[in-house]
Amino acid sequence: MAVDVETTGLDPNHDEIIEFAAWRVREDASPEVLHFFARPTRPVPERVLRLTGISREELERADSLLAHREEILAFLGNSVLVGHNLSFDINMLEHGLKVHLDNPVWDTLDLSRIFFPSLKYYRLASIAEKLHLDTKGRLHRAQEDAWVAARVLEACWQKGLEYDLSLFRQASVWLEGWSGRGFFASLERTVRRRFPDRPIRTDWRPGRAQDSLFPGTKPQGNIPAAADWVGRFLSAPGTLAQGLPGYESRPGQVLMAEKVTKSLVRSEHVVIEAGTGTGKSLAYLTPSLWWAKKTGHKVVIATHTIPLQEQLANKDVPILESTLPFSFRSQVLKGKNNYFCLRNWLILNQNPGELSPEERVAGLSILTWLRETETGDAQELPQSPGFRRLWPRINAENCNYARCPHSGTCFFLTAKQKAEDADLLIINHSLLFSDIKTGGNVLPEYHYAVVDEAHHLYSSALEHLGTEISLEKISRILDGIHRPAGPCLYAGIKANSSRYSVLAHGVWERFAARLEDVPGQCASVREQARGLFQLLADVLGENQSLRLVPSHQSEDWWGVLKVQAENLSGRLGDLGQTFAALEDLTEREEASELETLRAELGENFRLLESLLADLSTCMDVEENGQVIWLEKSFAPVWKSTPVDVSAILREKLFDRLETVILTSATLSIAGSFTHFLTELGLETATATLTVDSPFDYDRQMQFYIVKGLMDTKRCEGFLAEDVAEFTAEIARRMGGRTLVLFTSHQFLRATHRALRERLERVGIETLGQGIDGARSAILEEFRRNPRSVLLGANSFWEGIDITGETLSCVILVKLPFCPPGRPLMEARAEFLERQGKNAFRDLFLPEAIIRFKQGFGRLIRSGEDRGAVILFDSRITEKSYGRLFLSSLPVATHVRGDRQQIIRRLEAWLGGGDFPNDPKNGTLKAVRLGDV
Repeated sequence: MAVDVETTGLDPNHDEIIEFAAWRVREDASPEVLHFFARPTRPVPERVLRLTGISREELERADSLLAHREEILAFLGNSVLVGHNLSFDINMLEHGLKVHLDNPVWDTLDLSRIFFPSLKYYRLASIAEKLHLDTKGRLHRAQEDAWVAARVLEACWQKGLEYDLSLFRQASVWLEGWSGRGFFASLERTVRRRFPDRPIRTDWRPGRAQDSLFPGTKPQGNIPAAADWVGRFLSAPGTLAQGLPGYESRPGQVLMAEKVTKSLVRSEHVVIEAGTGTGKSLAYLTPSLWWAKKTGHKVVIATHTIPLQEQLANKDVPILESTLPFSFRSQVLKGKNNYFCLRNWLILNQNPGELSPEERVAGLSILTWLRETETGDAQELPQSPGFRRLWPRINAENCNYARCPHSGTCFFLTAKQKAEDADLLIINHSLLFSDIKTGGNVLPEYHYAVVDEAHHLYSSALEHLGTEISLEKISRILDGIHRPAGPCLYAGIKANSSRYSVLAHGVWERFAARLEDVPGQCASVREQARGLFQLLADVLGENQSLRLVPSHQSEDWWGVLKVQAENLSGRLGDLGQTFAALEDLTEREEASELETLRAELGENFRLLESLLADLSTCMDVEENGQVIWLEKSFAPVWKSTPVDVSAILREKLFDRLETVILTSATLSIAGSFTHFLTELGLETATATLTVDSPFDYDRQMQFYIVKGLMDTKRCEGFLAEDVAEFTAEIARRMGGRTLVLFTSHQFLRATHRALRERLERVGIETLGQGIDGARSAILEEFRRNPRSVLLGANSFWEGIDITGETLSCVILVKLPFCPPGRPLMEARAEFLERQGKNAFRDLFLPEAIIRFKQGFGRLIRSGEDRGAVILFDSRITEKSYGRLFLSSLPVATHVRGDRQQIIRRLEAWLGGGDFPNDPKNGTLKAVRLGDV
């Protein structure tokens, strides 16, 4: 029985059902449907009517929900209820009908996550699209949504029929207490009946077995001898254009590729700013692959974001595989915590413990994913709350793969072996700095690197070369050692004590006696850690962050903090000594059965030692070269990082490698690379290149600067009501299709409240980051519904790639200056001042300009895009530093005026006007940026 309801809102205690539908689907009969509208007792929000397409007249003619009570209950009977996110529908039905429904429940949201684990999104419309299901009409209507839910259930059933009985055997430990276990029971019975001769897998080898690390590699081919081959390959009508339909050669791309080639051949570093649309990925991949094959030296590509890493691996590299005249081997390598660990998974399966229903669904998803994945990479799985809680317990972060009995099926080890043999290795900035931090013990040997998204390199270095401690981090380490319930090292040793009979009798007795110290010591560390972090929470108070400085040592709380930290260090030290003793006892025996045990004991000892070192670093506020601070996430995090990393980068990266190519769309400031070079510790004489975007910005877009909206006397510079009102005026004319970028989450929320009501009146949806969903969810909704306005803060200023008419307007509320009170920026500012530099000119202003260029670049992502960028911050024309912002942009002109003038000019442009000098525009100016 597939069920769905449409409601006035999401609160069962206050909102009401306005439409009900249920489909009865049987194998031996035609589907039957029960459907009607229900008249609510309160007005229905306009956005609900717009979303569903239900009219007020239809609801006014309808009976109340209670009038259909007996009809609904009779139709449902004792059938299994099927629906998408069904708990919500059932809560609404129970509240509206004043009943308790005892029917079995099969939720297609859970089932689709289990049987289609690699889908990125699990809204009903997204699943229907990905699985090519017949929607029978418009979604967000009860009858159609219920029908699609039934089709999703059928798709899950058909997928389940493909598995052998080992899936159901392995799933049994995850099904307890989960509402969908009846679906698995029915599916297992059907598989047994229909496929009695199907072989049953007896191993845990995930994915498809491979005969070699790089199966299917084509013959070597001819490697061109001359460097000028690269330019010819990318030029028209070169080899790439001939082999790739639709490819258009770009002069800027060829210029960049030739510069990269020259740098590799000459063993020199180079900085390249390549505007949007240059095609910089192919411009550096092509010469990198040619050089790797010609010299036999691996080239490493490091990106900041996962989307770019995936683009390189899944789009750009395959293009070159099919068009280059020679074969090559490429591999993506990530940190160990990104990979599934079979050993940890088997430990968890021995005793799943007190897992939540969401975690059980995540575990079942992993069971089916293991039968499909080639990589074991967590990025393939949906980042649901249950998965995010489960993954730390089953990833390979703390796994010593070299001494693991499951190393033959280790995803990370396989990726690492492929990385050793690859010509091109794709990593992220995080792994790059992990390698630097460990003295080159993470990555294979390499001498050539390309760093993409290089504007993030300095901040990545600060983040990854520092340390951080949190209660969550300490608890995770302790959980791996001992917990009252659930899998852990202590429980595993106790449960498998018979395996360690190879130890001499006296040695085992001493080992077992020392092992019994572990639960008490872990409890002691937990108690002390909770006390310490409660104190840190009190010290932090309502602040989002607090820098710890020498003057704090005179505060009353510092003495307590010092004692708490020393106590925690002592208890961690005691636990560490226990592990050292246990490891020492096993070292005296050479039996192979003890290899895994020794590896686990040693790994936990090193984790505890690392915690002790981090704690010592975070207490040393006298160290001038470090900045130490508290930061509020969900709970306090204690952080420390070097104030300046330029010397580290120079020594560990640039001086060590033959060539480093640094590239991004935003590196220069008013045409100068001085800030970027100085920050990274590179000589100002380092080779640089600027490649302009091929897009015609002055034809494709308009840039408006609003006068009179900002009030610098206010804390945020604006009234939220004023920003909301003007944004609504713009959005009405744009038909939605607008991205609004904020520098403050607090001001975003205030504007969202004022904006939503205004836009609802004209049928435009408001999507706020952290209000209407997470980043990926509201981005998907924005793409799906162009009649929407998306409000985003920090993470929305870059990494968003929305082409076409879906995004036609970008509003930048403020120039993105970093607040000077943030601990890291404050410390960096002090560091520069001590060197006789100006913190605003040499730090805050350059950082803001680079950020501004990123936000500005969200609009034009292809040669077909067209739209407007509107800046509400008039300081760009009123302050002397504004010239640097303006001269860093790819447009030659901008338009400035008050709100009404901007609206008139926007209307003229939308209507195809050519911006004539109309006297009625008053003081409106169309200005060439070079003349400002």
